[in-house]
Amino acid sequence: MIPLVDLSLPKNVKGLIKREVEKVIDSKSYILGEQLGIFEKKFARFIGAKFAIGVGNGTDAIRLALRALGISQKDKVLTVALTSPFTVIAIIEEGAIPVFCDVDERTWTIDVADIAKKIDKKTKAIIPVHLFGNPCNMIEIMKIAKIYKLKVIEDACQAHGATIANRKVGTFSDVAAFSFYPTKNLGAMGDAGAIITNNKNVADLVKLLRHGGQTKRFWHKFKGVNSRLDEIQAAVLSVKLEYLEKENKKRKKLAKRYQKGLQGLPIYFQKAISGGKSAHHLFVVRTPKRDALKHFLLEKNIISDVYYPYPIYRQTLFAKYSKENLTVTEELTRELLALPFFPSLTIKQQDYVTKMVRSFFKTQI
Repeated sequence: MIPLVDLSLPKNVKGLIKREVEKVIDSKSYILGEQLGIFEKKFARFIGAKFAIGVGNGTDAIRLALRALGISQKDKVLTVALTSPFTVIAIIEEGAIPVFCDVDERTWTIDVADIAKKIDKKTKAIIPVHLFGNPCNMIEIMKIAKIYKLKVIEDACQAHGATIANRKVGTFSDVAAFSFYPTKNLGAMGDAGAIITNNKNVADLVKLLRHGGQTKRFWHKFKGVNSRLDEIQAAVLSVKLEYLEKENKKRKKLAKRYQKGLQGLPIYFQKAISGGKSAHHLFVVRTPKRDALKHFLLEKNIISDVYYPYPIYRQTLFAKYSKENLTVTEELTRELLALPFFPSLTIKQQDYVTKMVRSFFKTQI
């Protein structure tokens, strides 16, 4: 059986992680300690930002970013309905109102033209999602944000290392949110996340908010949450960060091999904006035969999966929110399928997947 994702670690990486975890155990310091500070500095340097603040998960990263930027009750936040529901959960947890924009036909990320159409007096922020690691058109989004005086939070939870004109995503906006869920390009061994910003005031406030809003021990000035990146996860992430660029290069090569091997079939691939380079978190194809293909591959011992099967607003929790003019979103949720994709995917495994996908479409003629 070829899995969708394989989280096995190389022997040398596993050994390094064990060593670093043992250091944490010996230190007897598990929360807001030395390892967190080390990782925050390393990750900020990797992204090219001044500050990184570790938090409990990617959802909290978005949520705390909203709070730190002053987005609150009844404020409207523009985002997409083709994303993980946790993007939108963060918005409604802050009492804000998600307004859904459609996505671009080629990039599958937020449609810049639709952003301008849906701004009104209550709109306070935009959360563009770098879906599957593919960068949104941040240059144009920031132009719109400047005109309408909107805050921008990049949902970069799937985009560790993605770039636009050689500048890493996460550095274009007021704040960016990253997830280190185990399946991400940079994955922890549990839940973990981080906020990126170049604004010292925002960084200082987030540090207080993640720790219950305390300004000193047992003295709570702000309405915070309990969301801290722990020492063990920080140590794990520091080790794995050293291998991220190398693994991203493997992902890029595998993505190119898939595209070459699947050429000529009635399927479509996600496209990048001009100057944009994806982090290739997932390899996703678009086909109207999605469900039949998924079933066929399973019969051939290949695991594939749907990202994402429902537009956000079709789920009970979000049904009351705006859903006008989202034609492309509706189409994509019916047609996208993720194929097996991870840095250790072997050529033999990939060629078998490619062969079976081609075999499926031969049966459709």
